[in-house]
Amino acid sequence: MSRLFFILFFALLFSQSFGQTKNHWVDSVLHILNNEEKIGQLMIGLMSSSSSADEIKNLASQVKSNKIGGLLITHGSPVHGSPVRSSKLINQIQSQAKPPLLILAGFTNNLSEIFDSTMSFYDPMAIDAVTSDSLKRMVSSEIAHEMKSLGIHFNLSQLRKDSGELKFFDMRGLAINPKLKKGEAAKQVFLSRDDLLLIDPREIDAAIKSILKIVKKDKVLSARLDQSVSKILALKYDAGLAQRKFIDTDNLNQRLHSPEAQLLKQQIAEASVTVVQNQQDLMPIQKLDNRTFASVSIGAPVGNEFDRYLSRYVGFEHFSIRNLKDTTGLETKLKDKDIIVIGLFPAYGSITKDIAELLKKISSQHQVVVCSFDLNGLENLETIPSLIAAYSDEAGIPQAAAQIIFGAIAARGKLPMKISDSIPSGTGLSTATINRFAFNLPEAAEMDSKTLERIEPIALEAINTGATPGCRVLVARNGKVVYDRSFGWLAYDKKILVGDETIYDLASVTKVSATLQTVMYMQEKGMIDVNKKVSVYLPELKKTNKEDLIIKDILTHQAGLWPYLPFWSETVKDTSSTKKYYSTTSSEEFPYPVAENMFAAKSMKDSLWHWIIKAKIRDKAPRTGYDYRYSDMGFYIMQHLAEKILGESMEDFLQKNIYRPLGASSLGYLPLRKFPASQIAPTEKDTLFRKSLLTGYVHDQGAAMHGGVAGHAGLFSNAYDLAKLGQMWLNKGSYGGVSFFKPETLEFFTAKQYENSRRGLGWDKPILSDWNSPTSMYASAATFGHTGFTGTCIWVDPEFNLVYVFLSNRVNPDMNNTKLLNENIRPRIQDVIYKSIFEYSTK
Repeated sequence: MSRLFFILFFALLFSQSFGQTKNHWVDSVLHILNNEEKIGQLMIGLMSSSSSADEIKNLASQVKSNKIGGLLITHGSPVHGSPVRSSKLINQIQSQAKPPLLILAGFTNNLSEIFDSTMSFYDPMAIDAVTSDSLKRMVSSEIAHEMKSLGIHFNLSQLRKDSGELKFFDMRGLAINPKLKKGEAAKQVFLSRDDLLLIDPREIDAAIKSILKIVKKDKVLSARLDQSVSKILALKYDAGLAQRKFIDTDNLNQRLHSPEAQLLKQQIAEASVTVVQNQQDLMPIQKLDNRTFASVSIGAPVGNEFDRYLSRYVGFEHFSIRNLKDTTGLETKLKDKDIIVIGLFPAYGSITKDIAELLKKISSQHQVVVCSFDLNGLENLETIPSLIAAYSDEAGIPQAAAQIIFGAIAARGKLPMKISDSIPSGTGLSTATINRFAFNLPEAAEMDSKTLERIEPIALEAINTGATPGCRVLVARNGKVVYDRSFGWLAYDKKILVGDETIYDLASVTKVSATLQTVMYMQEKGMIDVNKKVSVYLPELKKTNKEDLIIKDILTHQAGLWPYLPFWSETVKDTSSTKKYYSTTSSEEFPYPVAENMFAAKSMKDSLWHWIIKAKIRDKAPRTGYDYRYSDMGFYIMQHLAEKILGESMEDFLQKNIYRPLGASSLGYLPLRKFPASQIAPTEKDTLFRKSLLTGYVHDQGAAMHGGVAGHAGLFSNAYDLAKLGQMWLNKGSYGGVSFFKPETLEFFTAKQYENSRRGLGWDKPILSDWNSPTSMYASAATFGHTGFTGTCIWVDPEFNLVYVFLSNRVNPDMNNTKLLNENIRPRIQDVIYKSIFEYSTK
């Protein structure tokens, strides 16, 4: 009880002391003001966020001469003003003010209504659709924080509601009334007992004179003037104006767009999108393989934000409708599509009955999701089985809608208004998540975005020093893609920029992304035992120097196989051999693409297998094992093993069982069959073997002889699709609601196998505390992945729940360019990724 008494006593003492300090300041300021200056305190001058120099000069003069009480900042015309410019002007005017000015803003929902580069938290309807009260409070808190950063003390619309004692009158309408004498309107307002007068600066002089005249004659009015000014001064004290403060304009724009504010905006977008109808449980779309997809953007061009994020989950064909003429032939174009996603954008206007009928017809023939970014006319679509209300097409909301459709995030929004009798206010269905990639800011995955910006100078260093013409970096943590950037060009001619969908030759990343997937599958299904000799499954290896090779040793590069053998040279050593093995045209006898206008003979694969069987192996001392020596040869063997046991080509098996179910549409061999050459980064200008620039044809000579489909090289991909594969591994065998492997399979293959080797089964791993490690020094011992000769890598770190993808074509145009390796570009970027985690954790 005694402790509680002291707490209450000191709380009461503090509140009394605070009240006395406030009253003392108000009384002391009021005491030094004369009547003209007191009347000036009632005046709130109007200032546009893009006011001219003359208007600012006039305001400053009024502040200095008439001691007006404050400024109301309104939006500028024709464009909103800059926050930095406005802040500097406020500082300039505030320096003339005694006492300091009360700065008010006139906006309804967002500061972006006034300033051209402040945060917008979407249309009010989107906010109203959010069901989380805490998120809504966070928005209010963030707007208050940004107001404080801009030196704005109150939003006028909120001050009108919250200030029970202060009364306001807006003089803008009366200031130019020709029927009233100048200053007469202000006098009438004062007599009506209003405390603050929002007034055109041109009227201030006359207003003060008019009010002064009646105050001098009437003691009651004089006392009321003191009362009004005291209220205003008390408001200034509450705003912290007892001490003069100026706005800090250093890094103001960055502070107004803090990572926390941007994350909050994205959270609002995700929480607002509303699933109105999901009658067939189509959302989230789970099954991706053996399905074709299209999108139709009504009122927006192809390549809009909605399109881009849809394409990150599965291959889409995109269409655009800008007017009714564009609908001609649309049904035919969509005929072979299984699932169609339709985006309705505000630029098209309201959803007319013509458009509604077209969408209903398409919906009757296909599985269709309609997402409206404008509710105008939505009642015409109430019979569409799968319907989303997204309220706005402002950046972030289309991204969120695409993620909800594919189950990366859950739908949580509720309609804030009635659409029709069958779709009342409050409608909103919850949808599930199915562990697909979400796309978010680094802070959503507990990473520091400012630290991640250090990746850019490293990437630009690689480009500027000629280490590679371009590259792509993707970082995912906790199932969220948080960094996803392209740098440079496809080639040094700088004609085509690296983009989201740029496809790279993965080189030896093929070993883990293709061949190892078949090996894990066969091991898990009991088709093979990696501890047995490979000749158990390939009898043709018996009575050869490879008879006793253990599969585990092949996968860990400890089987004694020769690192590399230039089989290609055997096929071009003279004119006759070249004609035997290659043709300039494709035919039944020469079916395998090697390069442009170069096709390998049907017998080539048998010849290669024969050469591999006969190939030498390394020497070793008797009764000793082989040490670690990286070799491509083992993965030729593992491909042959897989295709024999699985009874189909490795390419077909991977597409059917791994890549298509992942939605990894760019991941695969022979990319020119599906994608234009302009989307593929070129590799070497081969002057010895194929005598051409290689674009879409595998860089590795041996893989090329295999027709581009080999166990050690030949795979191509963009960054998204390779990262999906990495996330599946990180998830211990599952992704997108599909189980690909058992967790114990991944754990077994990714574990270090031998004390004297860093390798897992097929996978590369870090060398801990060693600068020669292929990974960052900060990577955990659990990390696994692989690098590729062309300048690629993927690393998965289960301890940090992290996937890192780096794609480049450093061998363009010369494979002997080793700058990317010498400058340690890939591990240095990976260092930054870990540092962003450490930096976030210390905040």
